[in-house]
Amino acid sequence: MMTDHWYIRAVDHRISTAIIFFLLLILIGKKHTRALYPLRLFTSLLGMCLISWITRYATDVYLVGPVWQGLGHSLHLLVMSLLFMGAYAFCYQARAAELIYVNLLALTIYKLAWNTFKVFAAGADVAAGPALWTQYSIMGSMVSYATYGTVCLITCKLHQKIVKKMPNQADILPMLVSYGAFLCCQILLEFCGRVFTADASALFLYYLCALLYTLITYVVLLVISQLTYYRRDNEDMHNFIKNKMQYYQMSHDGITSLQIKCHDLKHQIAAIRTQAQKENFDKYLDQLEDSIIEYGTVVECGHETINIVLTEKNILCSTCGVKFSYIIDGTLFNFMSEMEIYSLFGNALDNALESCTKVTSPEKRFISLKAAARGDMVILHVENSYEEALRIVDGMPQTTKKGSGHGFGLRSIQSIAEKYDGVATVQAEGGLFKLTVLLRPAAAAA
Repeated sequence: MMTDHWYIRAVDHRISTAIIFFLLLILIGKKHTRALYPLRLFTSLLGMCLISWITRYATDVYLVGPVWQGLGHSLHLLVMSLLFMGAYAFCYQARAAELIYVNLLALTIYKLAWNTFKVFAAGADVAAGPALWTQYSIMGSMVSYATYGTVCLITCKLHQKIVKKMPNQADILPMLVSYGAFLCCQILLEFCGRVFTADASALFLYYLCALLYTLITYVVLLVISQLTYYRRDNEDMHNFIKNKMQYYQMSHDGITSLQIKCHDLKHQIAAIRTQAQKENFDKYLDQLEDSIIEYGTVVECGHETINIVLTEKNILCSTCGVKFSYIIDGTLFNFMSEMEIYSLFGNALDNALESCTKVTSPEKRFISLKAAARGDMVILHVENSYEEALRIVDGMPQTTKKGSGHGFGLRSIQSIAEKYDGVATVQAEGGLFKLTVLLRPAAAAA
């Protein structure tokens, strides 16, 4: 077990880098796999092992001297890094920004695993204890793979837990610059490790510094990816609220125009009715008048912006067969901005209306909105019927919709509540969904 083994020297020694990158290809890979995924994985493994063996063989056989050996190993690292990017694109559906990011992540984790083992091995040499293995022994290979696998598994799981989403929409140029800078640093470290580490103590110190550097890079990578995620998330939410505001501003013009036309039509119907004698014609006029009354009802609660939202939702509820009732003094919300009111009331009623329309029995479809002042707090309470199963996470139901922009409604409401030293809570049981928003108007002046 302690002696050199021909397989380790001739094969495993030259494909170990490919095996580590292949392990990372599986661990980092996301759910959006391409067709024939197992076959693609197997092909990637064969390709990476073949290229790794060829480049390492050329370095071992044809490059003589520490400088040329250092250049050969640096070139090998560059080739394997680019090959990993190609394999990831071959196996998974990914955008250019994500490809750059996962390549940088894989290279970082690879060097973490490699330097961890090298620190352990160089430390054993410095300690001058009994040799546990020789360079090309089977025992040495087993220990190295155990170290590589452990480090890769821990770092990938930690990344999945911390980073909520791959930065697939990040700006490509900054990511390319970051990737190029880190790759150059790793290539330089690889070169220095082969050229300027002649004795055991220098080799241990080198690998220790390289390990610390790569560990810092890994932490920085996590931080940058999180900042990118939150920046994109905030931009998406801002655009979501902005689009809502523009929508309600257009609704205001439409509702005003509709109200004027309904008002004129009611007078015209009254004039026609005085001249109408036929029973069927009267019934037709009754139906027409009911429709006009239904769509001509404009909510007046003392706040123009709230009037727009409630009027539009009132019309939608009538169209969808949802009973909509409200008790509200709009002046209670004068401390809020127009955009916040659009977001608060619009999102609350949009979610309620969406749930109600999925209720099978029409007579059970209802929405109730109430607002009142309690001490120094303003309370908004919305109730509605629902049937679909809800999944509550961190006190908020999770959206069942797909695509960018969905799920921001309740998060926006929660954000508004927190701004005014309040809280947004939900309850869902017995087919009744309750949303309660507590706001402190005094916080607006703080």
